[in-house]
Amino acid sequence: MRLNKYLARYAGVSRREADRLIEAGMVAVDGVKAALGTAVDEEGARVTVGERVIVPDETRRYFAVYKPVGYISSTVKQTPEDLLVTSLVSADEAARLFPMGRLDKDSEGLMILTDDGELMDKVLRSRYGHEKEYWVKLDSPVTDDMIREISAGGLEIGGGRPTKPCRVKRISEDEVFIVLTEGMNREIRRIFELYDTGVRSLCRVRFMDITLDGLKPGESRALDEEEIARLKEKAMR
Repeated sequence: MRLNKYLARYAGVSRREADRLIEAGMVAVDGVKAALGTAVDEEGARVTVGERVIVPDETRRYFAVYKPVGYISSTVKQTPEDLLVTSLVSADEAARLFPMGRLDKDSEGLMILTDDGELMDKVLRSRYGHEKEYWVKLDSPVTDDMIREISAGGLEIGGGRPTKPCRVKRISEDEVFIVLTEGMNREIRRIFELYDTGVRSLCRVRFMDITLDGLKPGESRALDEEEIARLKEKAMR
């Protein structure tokens, strides 16, 4: 089995993320640093990502986590001071889980942690249009023109492609809900930079059909069978 497929099946990462980890020199097979295209004996190989040993277990885990501001959407610390979103579940679970997508360090809200890399691949492909909803508080009022332009998409914020159309709903003069169907890096913050408007607070309140309901910052819960089934059903469309 190709190594990126093995990692997607058993390490909870997408194949694209698996390739990134391999290229970064973080993956080893039987103690030897792996390369792109490496083949793996599914039953006998010892595969590690950093210090984590990847166990070929077909059992899948799915958690909703309320990431507080200051935590990073990663399984590996870049500095000793880093706080990992995976640390918000038990140590036994954290050893298997990867974040499904990202939230930047300055943002808070809902993240899904899982070891189902194949589902993650399908969910994170932007062409499928899976929704993510955010509450955003700004440092100046939101105008009707801003809402109309942001909703229409086509804004150039860097990264090689314009923004997609989205839904924007004003809550107060300086607060909005935004529903995105893509996940460009720091997209919402970069959109409002075009209008010289800073983001004071940003919270993801929904990921597809999963919401923050019942969670406080730093808390986590296992998804129930119905929620998992809905995630899988939508991912297959």
